Amino acid sequence: MKAPLPVLCVALLASAASLTHCTGGDDDGGPPPPPRCVENLNVDCTKLLYEPPIYSKVFAQSIEKTCTLGSSCHSADGAMGGLVLVNADDTYDALLGLKGGVKRVLPNDPKCSPLMVRFTSRDPNYVMPRGAPFVAEELCDFVQWIKQGAEKN
Repeated sequence: MKAPLPVLCVALLASAASLTHCTGGDDDGGPPPPPRCVENLNVDCTKLLYEPPIYSKVFAQSIEKTCTLGSSCHSADGAMGGLVLVNADDTYDALLGLKGGVKRVLPNDPKCSPLMVRFTSRDPNYVMPRGAPFVAEELCDFVQWIKQGAEKN
């Protein structure tokens, strides 16, 4: 005997709903996934640390000093996440995913660039840099560099 069509539809919907519940969210007790974008990121900030906010200054004044010196997270010795940021050219390629790998910077889109998501995170297990976060002016330099196309200059 065949089940009527409405009964089959209800059964399929219930099945789909239970699959969605089981595969989404953090019901397994793990941390929720990081946000895809930074909703409240001020992309119109003007208080800069280094003007103009170009890659060479962002690298030399913020990335290199904070992320790569000594045994820092992304030094040759640290290499957290397999990411070494000691060379300006290689760092640029890594941030923009130019040689494969994850795109951490989306030119013209600071709100949805994974780098900015990490910089602004409040989760101590996810935020970068670890320890002391970048000051507002440094964040503004990154935001403006990305907003202006994340050019290598």
